[in-house]
Order: sequence, then structure tokens, then C-alpha cells
Amino acid sequence: MGILRKGENWYIDYYCGNRRKREKIGPSKSLAREVLLKRQSEIAEGKYFPERNKNSPSFHQFVDKYWALEGCQLKAKGVRGVLEAFKLRFGNKKLAEITPADVQAYYNETADRTTTATANRQMNFLSPLLNRAKEWGDFFGENPVAKVRRRREDNRRLRFLSVDEIERLIDCCSDRIRPILICAMLTGMRRGEIFQLRWENIDIERKMIYILQSKSGKPRELPIGEKLSSTFKTLGPKKEGRVFGIPEITLRAHFQKALVAARISDFRFHDLRHTFASHFIMRTGDLPALQKLLGHSSPEMTQRYAHLAKEHLAAKIGAFDAAMPIGTRC
Repeated sequence: MGILRKGENWYIDYYCGNRRKREKIGPSKSLAREVLLKRQSEIAEGKYFPERNKNSPSFHQFVDKYWALEGCQLKAKGVRGVLEAFKLRFGNKKLAEITPADVQAYYNETADRTTTATANRQMNFLSPLLNRAKEWGDFFGENPVAKVRRRREDNRRLRFLSVDEIERLIDCCSDRIRPILICAMLTGMRRGEIFQLRWENIDIERKMIYILQSKSGKPRELPIGEKLSSTFKTLGPKKEGRVFGIPEITLRAHFQKALVAARISDFRFHDLRHTFASHFIMRTGDLPALQKLLGHSSPEMTQRYAHLAKEHLAAKIGAFDAAMPIGTRC
């Protein structure tokens, strides 16, 4: 009884009553030790239910059940796509057969293919999904996501356009995407929010945009300045329908062409949101207001722009100090 290795994988060997059992854990020896200790503890405490887990549904079956009972009611965008990605990887396995090593491998591949942030968000969804299975009596035992070692996210990127770069980019934009970029840089709206923006949610007279469904799930209001108001008036306004009727693939093509023409590198569409936030905070220093405008759920998310306010204030003090007719003699 203990741990043993076969090929590239480690197995644990133990007794439950009079029956000898063996489980494949994966390539991690330390994880095999942890699982063995866990099994021994579960057996000693009477919390080990191998027979129940044999009757657990497949991951595919449970996801279909979850979607019918709860998932279809979620408003967050992309839930269905994430569930389908999970099903492709774990679909045929019983819930009880999904090991921490299986989830770790999926996490690593997702982080390598996309970003660490995306992989972490998927784990934040998979973990409560499996907890739901436990609550509904479809799964017994420890949640395998709890053993996944996650990478640290790098949130230091804060690329935004200078005033000169803004002017160059606007000048190089085609007429089809110029209004979209102006809207992004004057409101800080996310790309999805811009594409979903409808004339019914814009009040030109009161100069207000009403975002009914945001990433956080909460609605918010955005005041419209004169420049954006003029842009909307050149497009309509209309009684109903989408404001920007352009396919995303067309936007990407025109946007990349404009970046090249404007000689701007290392810049993504989402950085237009950073551009709005950075220039807003440098001119106002108002972090609470910026949090509301961006739709951040917590002040910590907006705090990344705080240093810009400090730097801008320092520059203002420098200009003030140079202009004051005060000598250096005491």
C-alpha cells in the first residue's frame, strides 16, 4: 500500500475495508502523496463513497442538466462557450473520475493558449459548477479544482495612447470605424458593449447612454460629451436598431490597418478603454467617478490608474512652482 509509478504516471494503492484499490493520479508524485493521505483520512472518517461515485453521471450529462436547470438563466456572456469547452475536455468522464491532474492539464493548456487571466476565470467557473454537482447529489468527494496550482496574473499592462497617437489614429481610420473608436475613447465602453449599443439606449437630448447589460451584470449610465454627441448625430439618430452595424471581423481588419498607417505598435482594441481611463484620471484625479464610468465592481480594479493621477499632479505642481515669483533664499 502506498504510491507507485507506471510510465509517466503515479498511482496510489490502498485498502477500503477488505478491498484493495488503485487509482491513477497523474505525473505529480507530491500530488499522489496528498491524494493517498486524503483517501486514508476519508476512509477513517467514513466519508469515502466509491460505490456512490460509480453511479455519478458523466460530465457531459451533468452539464446538460445544469444548463437546463440553472445555466440558461445566467446573463453573463460566454457561459455557454465555456461549458462547451469543458465538455470537449471532460465530457465522457464520470464526475468522480476527473482528477486534479486532469484539471491541472486543462488549466495549463488554456493559460498557454490564451492568457493566465482567462484560465483563472475558467477555474472560477468550473469550481462552483462541481460544487453544484455535490449539492445536487451527483458527485461525492473533494473538488479537483481545489488542487489546481494557478499562475499569477500579470495586470501591469497599461498601454494607452498619447494625445499625438490619438490624433494620428483618428486621422488614419476609415469612415466605417472612426465613430466606433471615438465612442470607445470618449466613454471607456468595452467592445461588447459598443457592439450591443442600440439607439433605444441613447438619449441625445439628455446626453446619456444607458448600458443595460454590462460585464458585471449591473446597468450603468454614461454621460455624453459634445464630441460624442456630434458623432452620434452624424450617424442618425434613429428610433431603434444597433448604432454600429459593422461585423467584428471587419472592425479588426480596419483597426489593424489604421494602427499600421498611424505607426502605432503594441496596441489592442481594449487599450482604447485604458486610453479613456488614463486621460480621464490625469485630468480629474477622480477615482470614484472613474470606477462608476468603467463599471468596475470594486475600487481595487480602478486603483491601477491611481499612479497617473499622482504623476499628473506632480507635473502640475512643477509648473506651478516654476511660475511662482519666489526666490530660494531664506
